[in-house]
Amino acid sequence: MIDDQLLGTWKLISAIAILPDGSIEPDVYGANPVGYITYTPEDRMMVMFARSDRAPFSIDIKSPLGKDIQLVPDTELVQAFTTFNAYAGTYKLNGNTVTHHIEIASIPNRVGTDLVRTFSLNGNRVTLKTPPTLSDGVVKVFELVWERVEIV
Repeated sequence: MIDDQLLGTWKLISAIAILPDGSIEPDVYGANPVGYITYTPEDRMMVMFARSDRAPFSIDIKSPLGKDIQLVPDTELVQAFTTFNAYAGTYKLNGNTVTHHIEIASIPNRVGTDLVRTFSLNGNRVTLKTPPTLSDGVVKVFELVWERVEIV
């Protein structure tokens, strides 16, 4: 069954954007983005991904929820936020469509919303595509390729 094939953890391999004219915008999350997406048998999912070239903060902090975060310069906080994305919640499958119902997210406005993705499986890889989405003033389809993480 397809839902059995989606179960597990997948590592991000690539991310591109497809423009309305069919041209490709490569490396939309930088070269060699890093990330993982997990689907569980309990219909839960979580995903996080980031640019691989993220700069570290100029000071050492132990938690973004502690008071020390206020010591980090605003430009560094903006850079950290704009190079990382994460959310988690439940998911439902319908044919080759998976709907992520968001319960927690790095972008607060996403909480309580649904993100719909079409997917295709090819061996140990799954490709997830967004519907056409307005990004930077241009409608784009984002395509992320994930590779299954083997159980060791």
